[in-house]
Amino acid sequence: MEYPKFSSETRKEVLSGLKAAAPIYDAVIVGGGIVGGGLARELAIRGKKCLLVEKGDFASGTSSRSSKLIHGGLRYLEMFDFHLVFESLAERHWLLKTHPHLVKALEFNLPIYEKASAPPGTRSSGLMGVGLWVYDALSLFRTPFFHGRHSVQAMQKLFPKLRCNGLAGSYYYADAMMLDDEVVMETMLDAHRRGAHVLNYVKANQVAAKGADELYDVTLTETLGQTGEHPFAVKAREVIVCVGPWTEQFGARVARGSARKLKPSKGVHMIVPWARFPIERCLVMNHSDGRIIFAIPRKDLGPGAEVVIIGTTDSSEHGDLDAIYANRKDIDYLLHVIEEYFPESKLGVSDIVMTYAGVRPLLDSGEQSEAKTSREHEIWRNEAGVVFMAGGKYTTFRKISQEIADFAFPQSRTHERESKSVLSEPQDYAKRLEGVPFWGQYTEGWVRWKLEHHAPCTLEDVVFRRMPLWMGGRAAFDQHLNRIAELARPHFGWSDADITLEKAQARTALEGRLRWS
Repeated sequence: MEYPKFSSETRKEVLSGLKAAAPIYDAVIVGGGIVGGGLARELAIRGKKCLLVEKGDFASGTSSRSSKLIHGGLRYLEMFDFHLVFESLAERHWLLKTHPHLVKALEFNLPIYEKASAPPGTRSSGLMGVGLWVYDALSLFRTPFFHGRHSVQAMQKLFPKLRCNGLAGSYYYADAMMLDDEVVMETMLDAHRRGAHVLNYVKANQVAAKGADELYDVTLTETLGQTGEHPFAVKAREVIVCVGPWTEQFGARVARGSARKLKPSKGVHMIVPWARFPIERCLVMNHSDGRIIFAIPRKDLGPGAEVVIIGTTDSSEHGDLDAIYANRKDIDYLLHVIEEYFPESKLGVSDIVMTYAGVRPLLDSGEQSEAKTSREHEIWRNEAGVVFMAGGKYTTFRKISQEIADFAFPQSRTHERESKSVLSEPQDYAKRLEGVPFWGQYTEGWVRWKLEHHAPCTLEDVVFRRMPLWMGGRAAFDQHLNRIAELARPHFGWSDADITLEKAQARTALEGRLRWS
């Protein structure tokens, strides 16, 4: 597959063209997360001329702060949300089949305990067994492997120091893991390859109502550096807003309201070194409040970079959506669950190398519990005719994108074969990793490829969303940040002063994720 250049220079060229010509688009998409990227790709497949704008970096919001799983949502069976699970499992199958380099099968384990010894919140083994049969059936049995059971002895090998009192083995089942920002970047690159204009660091300031020409006037501002003082405009037949938890804010500020109420839910994860918590499979744990917590080993990052992701919380969030961080209460919540299941591990705050927090854009259904609030999505128009979308799961981004395209352009035709085509080829992806790794599996060639084809504009973009160096915490930054900055220097033309500023900004972003401590 030929990959066109998609770099910061490409961005500048597109911006220059927009400012010079004020072009007319079939659609302007606001929001550079997974749904926005998926929609840009879908509309490009349908032959629509579209522009995507994101006020920050691609995937800098919710789309890089998930549990990094592609899954059907086993727990949604308890809510009888069979449609959501069925659709999610179908999309999991597509991603696993066509993108084995991006999405990898992972074994999940539900520990079984005798009732008297079970940690608080544990589901009954009978309920687990029935649920897993339904889960496999809803996948149409297109699963990496069918569910089964592990013995106590097998569990002790897979999960050293797991609570053994009353342990009767486990049920295991298949789902998958990925790097969420990586899937976003591959989606953006494919949208660009198909003709979409895809721009990070461009903010939509105003959407003027349609005039006699039946077009929206969309006022934009570049947000990178000192260029934000000069707004410019484009015209569009449709404006489609995919900004997740920012939906109500954007509607109120830019587009005469969104007409839907959201229930933002904060999800926090913490990261510990795999060497300190050496589990071989994913473990599904239950908090006493009924919330499910995952412990996810990420040994796929490469030697020396192996970590375990533990999360997530699920709590109402009413603060600044641009400054969401973990707090001590969140960390204590997660550590409490680990203590229930791994009392001998003595895992504590000193073992945490990184945390991250994101906000789910849940639709307010009146449900009191965030955990029980539906993950279904909705698509609608506000009184100005602007299209909005909110809710949904990361896993179903392609189907959601199709539905938005059908809603906005009902006469357009879905090209299902093209929609289900690959974002990138496995053999091409492997070539990016050729060379001697300097951290985990990541090489200098990887960094250079990312600079040319995944459009980073800052050093922070590179170390947070073009490679997962941030997951290694301060130690990884101390060891490798200078090297990566020097690799990026000729690409961006940075001076020594620029390098100093870029490194300082990247470290500030890192420390923000450790502010709970």
